[in-house]
Amino acid sequence: MKQVLFPLFTVPKHNACYEGEYPAREFDWLTVCARDKASNLHTLLGGRRVATVLEVGCGSGAVLSAVIDRGVGTSHKGVDMADPTLHRAPQAANLDIAAYDGSHLPFADRSFELSYSSHVVEHVPDPRAFVQEVARVSARWVYFEVPCELHLRADTAALQRTLDIGHINAYTPESFVLLLQTAGLQVVDARVFDHSAEVQGFFTSPLKGRVKQLVRSSLLAASPKWAPRLFTYHVGVLCAR
Repeated sequence: MKQVLFPLFTVPKHNACYEGEYPAREFDWLTVCARDKASNLHTLLGGRRVATVLEVGCGSGAVLSAVIDRGVGTSHKGVDMADPTLHRAPQAANLDIAAYDGSHLPFADRSFELSYSSHVVEHVPDPRAFVQEVARVSARWVYFEVPCELHLRADTAALQRTLDIGHINAYTPESFVLLLQTAGLQVVDARVFDHSAEVQGFFTSPLKGRVKQLVRSSLLAASPKWAPRLFTYHVGVLCAR
C-alpha cells in the first residue's frame, strides 16, 4: 500500500464549535461580520426592491438584523438547522427566527421575493441540494455568499483551521459560480468582496485593521481575478428565478 504523501485532516464533529452558550465577545464578532454580509447583499441587489425576505442558516439573527437595517425588505423570516432561539443576538430579540430540519424548508414554492444564505453553503453536506431548496422558495431573487478559501496559501494546516469551524466545502469564486450554475440557478451578478477594516482589526487593533484592509482592498481593486489566488476573500452571487 502506498503511503499518503501529505498530512491528513483531523475531522471533528461537524459544526461542534456552534454548540453551547455563546460568550458576549462572540456576539460582538457576529455583529461586526453581519454588517459586512448585509452590505454585500445590498450591493448586489443594486436597488432592486423586495418585500418578503427569508434567510436560510440565520444563526443568531445578526445578519438578518443587519439586512433590515440596510432597508432590504419589509417582512423578514429566518430559519436554521440549529435552534436559533438558543443563540439569538441581542439585536435580533424580536425577529421571526426558528429551527427547521436542515433539508426541507417548511414553505411553499415561491413564498419569498428574496431568499438568501450567507456563509452557510461551506457548511452543508449536499451543497447543490441545499442551494436548490433555497431557490425553490424564492419568487424573484436568490443570494449566496461564501468565503473563497481555496488559493495558493491553502495548505493542509489552513484548511484544517477552516474545518475546525465547520467548513467542509472550500471554493474559489469560479468554482462557487460553477456550483450554482450546475445546480440550475441563473446567475445575474457575482462579485468578490473583502472584509471591512473593522472586521480586519477585531482581534488585533483598529490601526492594524485599517492597514490590512488597505493592502487587501488595493490588491483586489488592482486585480479582482488574481487577488483571491493569494488571500481569502468572499464571493457574493445574485441569482434570478
